[in-house]
Amino acid sequence: MRRSVILIPAYNPNQKLLKLVKELEHDFAKIIIVNDGSKEGLEVFCDLKKENSCVVLEYKDNHGKGYALKYGIDYYLKHLIMDYIGIITVDADYQHLPLDIIKIAKEMEVDDSQIILGVRNFYEKKIPILNKIGNRFTSFIFRILYGKKIQDTQTGLRGIPNKYVDDCLEIDGDRFEYEIENLIYFVNNKIPIKEVMITTIYYTKGESKFNKLIDSLKIYKVLLKESFRFLVTSLVSSFLDIILFTISLSVLTSMGDLRIIFSTFIARIIADFLNFNLTKYFVFNTKEEFKKILVKYYILSIVKMALSAILVLLLSKLISINETFIKVCVDIFIYFLSYRIQKKYIFKT
Repeated sequence: MRRSVILIPAYNPNQKLLKLVKELEHDFAKIIIVNDGSKEGLEVFCDLKKENSCVVLEYKDNHGKGYALKYGIDYYLKHLIMDYIGIITVDADYQHLPLDIIKIAKEMEVDDSQIILGVRNFYEKKIPILNKIGNRFTSFIFRILYGKKIQDTQTGLRGIPNKYVDDCLEIDGDRFEYEIENLIYFVNNKIPIKEVMITTIYYTKGESKFNKLIDSLKIYKVLLKESFRFLVTSLVSSFLDIILFTISLSVLTSMGDLRIIFSTFIARIIADFLNFNLTKYFVFNTKEEFKKILVKYYILSIVKMALSAILVLLLSKLISINETFIKVCVDIFIYFLSYRIQKKYIFKT
């Protein structure tokens, strides 16, 4: 018998769930099934209750996959954690083969210091083009924003050792967005993640509980929330920069052409100080020492200005394109680069 517990959230299941459980109980002594307020497939839960390996948890209303996972995790923490090394979350629709689930269990038994993800190969030719594009794009955005390459950000097959199980209850999200919240939490807290390749299986039409529009929007809302706050702080400080620059120009009229240099310097220093505080407390909420990171922040600000000027100058000489357009493109690149540098090296989240 494997030393981990299976956790399956289920909503309106069909006979595939019963088939999955019957195949898993040969290798797993305990399987937790959470009935997430199902209105259909109730006979499946009745049959599952007869299985010795199963614990069927139920509540009346549908709350979502994330809520169901946390409900099952709470039960595991209260009743089973002392006898097992961790949990393996599995989807209820037989999207994960028993052999792949066992593969995750074996990996966790070898090393229980890391999260194990069962990831699908989105480079296979048989994969529908929309699924391929969507998953690759989400993986790309995740890597840009959080600095970690994860091939399958939406996989429901995950091995979570005991040392991280309690953290999962503190993570936000009640529906499909909960799983992306988990990944963000693991990456931000530098928890090791190992990816294990699994068989790729797709739902038949109409079988998935995942709403491609609504649930995708919720996932991207979670994925982009930190970068959106970063964008807002950048826009606020840029607006202040322009206002202060304009005021300084009108005040320093007696300085001639030097007023442009001084106005630029004054406006940027004050705007950057505002941006620093907003980023520190509103975006990253870091506890790093104020003075230490302020110095690093201003050094980065100077480097950004110099890099922008140099790149615009070089590119304008190499290609015949309007300098303003080049600057916009360069500054967008520097914006994302700055986000990663501030997150990793200055505010250290």
